[in-house]
Amino acid sequence: MKKKVHRAFTLAEVLITLGVIGVVAAMTLPTLMSHYSRVVMSARNKKFVSSINQAVLRSTADNGPPNEWPKHILYHDPESLYDWFDEYIIQYMKILKDCRHDPVGCIAEYSYCHTPDRCYSANGIGNSNVLYVFNDGSMIIALTGGGLDQETGITTGLTIHMRFDANGYAKPNQYGRDIFSYRFTVAKDKFYIHCDNHKSLTGGTVSTNDSRESLIEACKTNPQTCSCLLMKDNYEFKADYPFRL
Repeated sequence: MKKKVHRAFTLAEVLITLGVIGVVAAMTLPTLMSHYSRVVMSARNKKFVSSINQAVLRSTADNGPPNEWPKHILYHDPESLYDWFDEYIIQYMKILKDCRHDPVGCIAEYSYCHTPDRCYSANGIGNSNVLYVFNDGSMIIALTGGGLDQETGITTGLTIHMRFDANGYAKPNQYGRDIFSYRFTVAKDKFYIHCDNHKSLTGGTVSTNDSRESLIEACKTNPQTCSCLLMKDNYEFKADYPFRL
């Protein structure tokens, strides 16, 4: 009668197997993490725009149509802008923190970047902007604007510039990666949220009606306009999106 032979992996074989697994994981993990980040950023941007729209609709039921809301907010005056936001927008949204009473402490060491080499400290952000932190950790930083909207040609009485930081205090706090710039405009008898067609770096304006190729180039040149590309792609970060998330 033959004895049963019990076979097992040697230590060397186990180490080799673990090494192969480690190499495969090292090769695939960045791709998986990148895909996860794109999914999260996409969902949060879509949720943010939808939440603003829903808040405006609910506010309209209580306060009348947006074109009847006060439009003359003093520029660079956080108190009047906080008053406007609190009455017409924020009370219809779920927020974790209102930074009105502690603007410096609320943002701690928060800073943001237009590009990796153009970063700004936000410690004094309460001097000209308002900031709210939402329940999911994302935040909105807003300031007033107005004048002629280049995308529609409509003379506007009020435009709110909104920087949406999809992951809040977490890095990189950079336009086009986790910060996306939108505008809320009240014009005549309607309101709408649109992308930032800011021309300071692109040398001209952009629109979601532009070709994807031109929007990709604009996004590369001035990351503030990346929201236009994002909106055109239905908030999906496609493979040719210019920045790593």
